[in-house]
Amino acid sequence: MKPIIKKDRINVIDLIRGFALIGLPFVNVLAFWSSNINLSGTQEDILVQRFLYIFVEGRFYTIFSFLFGLGIWIFLSRAKEKNDRPYALFIRRMLILGIAGGIHQVINPGEALLIYAILGLPVVFFDKFPKHINLILGIAGVITGSFFGAKLLMTLPLMMLGLAFGQYRVIESYIKKRKTWMIVAVLSFVATIISVAFLWQKAPVDGLVSNMDGVELTEAQVSSNRDFYDFADLSFTFTPFFSVFYVSFLVLLEPLARKLLSPLNSFGRMAFTNYIGQSVILVIIAMFIPTGTVVSYITATITCVLVVIAQIIISAFWLRYFKYGPLEWLWRCGTYGKWLSIRK
Repeated sequence: MKPIIKKDRINVIDLIRGFALIGLPFVNVLAFWSSNINLSGTQEDILVQRFLYIFVEGRFYTIFSFLFGLGIWIFLSRAKEKNDRPYALFIRRMLILGIAGGIHQVINPGEALLIYAILGLPVVFFDKFPKHINLILGIAGVITGSFFGAKLLMTLPLMMLGLAFGQYRVIESYIKKRKTWMIVAVLSFVATIISVAFLWQKAPVDGLVSNMDGVELTEAQVSSNRDFYDFADLSFTFTPFFSVFYVSFLVLLEPLARKLLSPLNSFGRMAFTNYIGQSVILVIIAMFIPTGTVVSYITATITCVLVVIAQIIISAFWLRYFKYGPLEWLWRCGTYGKWLSIRK
């Protein structure tokens, strides 16, 4: 059984995936360093926390879920052309992803890979559904999930939406449809700006203070935390506006700055490796944080910026000499049941 390798990658997908990957550590660090990260008491720290919950939390997970569904369609469409058992290949691919996700759960409980592997199996059968059905179901599910502020409730509909976009070949024809993407970008930008203005005013002035061992929260802090949780749920409701704007802006930018954005493209091509790598790096750093030490949001954010920059540089260097990232390579080998060449 020969592996399916398309010579011309859809660069904009790698770019969007790389951009989405940038946002993940800024959210995951809150879980990895949960016993240490807290507001330092400065106004700057409160603003950074508010920024993360408005511009980052839920926005990039949404994009990743959509891209996963799109990736399902791409994999199956290529497999159908060169193999007589495309669904068997896909099931094997999801089983390997599920094993990796299960292992990753040890250091990052609630991580996305295992969820994607589980939901990927039912999504694949929607490939046989008419594209307009998948589009309608996907949009309806996203609207419902956003209304209830439930991230997991949105995952399956987002995958179906990505599958439908693949069936409609939206991404493949993005250069020819620049006017349409421009309209989408402008409308989503306006919606995003209005959302930011609204959410910024709704955010509690004192932010969210974590309950750390040995420190008892005041009544005012407890009240502020309740308000912040309500604010976080409200913020998630506006997730689609942000995600659509991010994606449409990148689609328009990619043909104009392809060479300049190539490092981010490489970062996205190695998303599996970099996603796991982010978790490992942040967990290792957490081991060296003394017990009881308060790590500010600013410090955590700067750390994540440095981690992302390092990964982008390493990814660009790695792909000069190799076809795939190390985990991507192992995933392909397992999917096709044979050792594949990794060197260019």
